[in-house]
Amino acid sequence: MPTSLKCGPVVKAQGGLASRVLAKSQSDRELVQDYCPLAESLEWQLGQFYFRARGNKAFLSDAIPVPFLINNDGTLSQNAAELFFANCLSDEKEGGLEDDLFVLEIGIGVGLFARFFLDHFRELCRRSDKDYYDRLCYIAADRSERMLMDFLRHGLMAEHLGRYRVRTIDAMEPDKALPKDLMFAGRSERPFRAVFLNYLLDCLPAAILDISETEPKELCVRTCVARNMTLKAHTDMSLKAIQDRAKSKDEKAREELMEIYGLFASEYDYRPANVDKIPYGRFGVDFGRGQGKRIMHNFGAIQCLERLLGMISPRGFILMNEYGHARADVDDEHEHQRFSFATAVGLNFSLLKAYFSKSRVYQWIEPPQGEGRGIETRLLSHQPSHDTVVRFHELFQPAAFARVDEPVKKARACVEAGRFEMAANFYREALQLQPRNWFLLGEISNFMTFQMQDPKGGADMAKIALKLNPVCSSELWNALGDALVAYGRTAEARSAYEKAMTVNSTDVRSRVGLAWVHAKDKRFDDALHSIADALAIDKMGKFRDMLLQKQNEVLAYLAQKHQREYLLHVNFVSHDSRSIRPEERKKKTEDGVEN
Repeated sequence: MPTSLKCGPVVKAQGGLASRVLAKSQSDRELVQDYCPLAESLEWQLGQFYFRARGNKAFLSDAIPVPFLINNDGTLSQNAAELFFANCLSDEKEGGLEDDLFVLEIGIGVGLFARFFLDHFRELCRRSDKDYYDRLCYIAADRSERMLMDFLRHGLMAEHLGRYRVRTIDAMEPDKALPKDLMFAGRSERPFRAVFLNYLLDCLPAAILDISETEPKELCVRTCVARNMTLKAHTDMSLKAIQDRAKSKDEKAREELMEIYGLFASEYDYRPANVDKIPYGRFGVDFGRGQGKRIMHNFGAIQCLERLLGMISPRGFILMNEYGHARADVDDEHEHQRFSFATAVGLNFSLLKAYFSKSRVYQWIEPPQGEGRGIETRLLSHQPSHDTVVRFHELFQPAAFARVDEPVKKARACVEAGRFEMAANFYREALQLQPRNWFLLGEISNFMTFQMQDPKGGADMAKIALKLNPVCSSELWNALGDALVAYGRTAEARSAYEKAMTVNSTDVRSRVGLAWVHAKDKRFDDALHSIADALAIDKMGKFRDMLLQKQNEVLAYLAQKHQREYLLHVNFVSHDSRSIRPEERKKKTEDGVEN
C-alpha cells in the first residue's frame, strides 16, 4: 500500500485539528451581532442610515466619498432629456400626451442630474418650439430628508422655479406616499411619464444565494469587535450596550453606532436559507439553477420596479442607470461593496430581465451589445413607442459613449506627451460634444493654467464650470484659486479657496492653496495655521511632503526676519548708547538710571 494512503487518517486528523484551532481564534472575538442575512445585518443597516444622516456630505465631504461623477457630469442628464423629449414628441403625434407631465427621480444624490436634465430639456423645447417644459413637474425624491434639505439649501434649481417639487419617498414602497399627495388629487392612478433611477437599485436590499447544493444557502454576516481593538480606549459604551443598540431600530441608537463603526469587523458565511422568507425567493432560486454556483438576488430592486410600473403611464418608461453585471455567469464569492460607510450590491441584470420578461406584460430593453462603462443602462416600460425605443438605442449604445469620450482621451494622451497645442484642439472638440460637463471644464481650466501658461483663460474656464456646478465640487473652486494665484490676484484666490472649504470642510487641497496665498502675501502666521490644518486633515499623506517643505520655507523666512529684527534692535540700542555724551551718561548712572 502506498505511504500516502497509509498517512491519510493522520492527515485528516491534523486538518481537523488545524480547522478547530482557526475556528477558536475566530470565535474568541467580542460579538456585536450574530450571523444574519446581509440585508438584516448591522453592516447593511448602518450603511442605509449613513445616507439618511449625512445627506450630500456622503458625496462631498468624507475622506473617501461615495462616487457620484459618472451620473452627474451632465452627459447622462442630456441623454435622459433627449429620450424624454422623443417620448413626448412621439405620443403627441399620436394624440396620447397628457396635459401635465410628471417625472420622478428617486435617490437624488447631490441633485446635479435633475438640474442638468431640466437645463437641457428646456433648451430642446425652445429649439423645437414645444411647451413640454412649461407643462413639466420634476419630482426630486429621496428617503433622506437631510439629502432633500441639502438639495434645496444649495439652490441648484434656482433657474427652474415652478418646475420641480421635493418629496420624501422610500424606494421600497414608492406607491405608498405619492397617491396621498394632494398634487395628484383627481389625476390618473399612473401619473408619471418617466422615472429616473441612478445608482439607487444597487442600494436596495438583496440576498446572495449559494445554489450549488440541493438546499440553497444565503450569505450571512456576523459583526464583531475588530481584532486588537479595545473598546474602553475608544468608547464609554460597554459591549452589552453596543449589542443592545445593534438590536434597536431607533435612529439615535444607529447614530451612536455610526460613531464607533470603525471598531467593527464583519465575517461572512453561507448558512441554510429559508427561501420562503426571502421576497421573490423561489423565483431567485429557480432562476439561479444552472446559472452558476452563486447568484445575486436583487429582491429589493424587483419590488421597487414592480411598484413603480404601477405608477407610470402605459407609454411612459423607467430609465435606470446602475452598477451591476450584464452576464448571468458571474460567480464571485460575494458582490457587495463598501463606499465610505455605505454598503451597496451589484445588480444582476439577467435576473431582473428574466423576472420582468416572463409575464410578457412589460418590455425590458437593453442597449445593443451591452455597455461596459462601469454603469449599465436599462429601459423598462409597458408599451413604449417605437420612437422611444429607437432613440434609447441611439443614445445608449456603446459607440455613442465612445464617440463622446474619444476626444477627451486623445487630449489627455497629448498632455502626457507634452503636445499641448494638439491637446487644446481635442479639448475644444470635447467641449462641443459635452458643453455642460463641469468636470471636463475643470480639467481644461487646470490645463490652461499650468500647461498652456494662460492663468486668465484658466480662471475664465473655471468660472464657466462653476456656473454649472457652484456647490458640489471643491475642486472647481480650487482650480479657480490656482488660476487666480498664477494670475497674481491673490485676494480673489483666497476667496476661492475659502469657498472650496465651505463645499467640503475636510478638503486638504484648498488649505494647501490658502497656505501659498498667505505666504505670498507675507501673512506667515495664517500660512502656518493653514499648513497645520492641512497636515491634520491629510490622512492619506498626499500633500505631506509639499506642506512640510512650505512650512520649512516659512519658518526659515521667519527665522531670518526675526534675526534681522534682533540685529536691528541691537544696533539701534548700541548706536543710541554711543550717542549719549559722557557727562550725560555719568549723570544717568548717578541717578540710578544706568548701571
